[in-house]
Amino acid sequence: MWKRRNFNKGRGFTLIELLIVIAIILILIAIALPNFLEAQIRAKVVQAAGNGRSIGIAMEEYRIDFGFYPTDHDPDDPSQKGLYQLTSPIEYISAVPQEPFARDSGLLGPNDELGWEMASTGPNKIAAAVGLLPKINAFGLASFGPDLRDHFPCGDRWTICVGPGIDPCSTGDGAAWTDYAPTNGTKSIGDIMTLGGDLTSGNYCVNGWKRVSGFSQGPT
Repeated sequence: MWKRRNFNKGRGFTLIELLIVIAIILILIAIALPNFLEAQIRAKVVQAAGNGRSIGIAMEEYRIDFGFYPTDHDPDDPSQKGLYQLTSPIEYISAVPQEPFARDSGLLGPNDELGWEMASTGPNKIAAAVGLLPKINAFGLASFGPDLRDHFPCGDRWTICVGPGIDPCSTGDGAAWTDYAPTNGTKSIGDIMTLGGDLTSGNYCVNGWKRVSGFSQGPT
């Protein structure tokens, strides 16, 4: 008599074996996912620094032609869009690159698709027309960095942080921001800064670009 052979015997996985395989997969995901996210952040940091340098070059070319930098740029303020002066009417850069961390922080919206924050000593058109030019030419361009927070001081008025009639050089008052440095991991706080322009002139006090004090406009 022929006996039916059990071809399925020994070919399956037990429940314990399946659980072990699943546990191993979950452990591998737990190890790989943070590294993948860290690599994404590092790539954005490099991109922010590179985009900042490209904008900085365009800013310097603008200054060569006009004698001062474009006016302030603030993604939260529709009246402050100085970076667009780099593309029109003279094209110093074909298009201003987007701030890599802006989309994550929710700073892209109907008022601005760039996301950068830029403080500048550049005068507006009226001031420039009547000869009220800054005695120092300087700018600071900020990417908000991995912490997605704005670290610009004094309510974004980085050039006016002391009261009228006060000598900022004697009081030591002024503006200071936090630079990004991944000392505690890639998500360390601070802005990724691109800086340019003169260091000291007129009534300004500048100490290594960590502190900027005072503001004075008048005929050059």
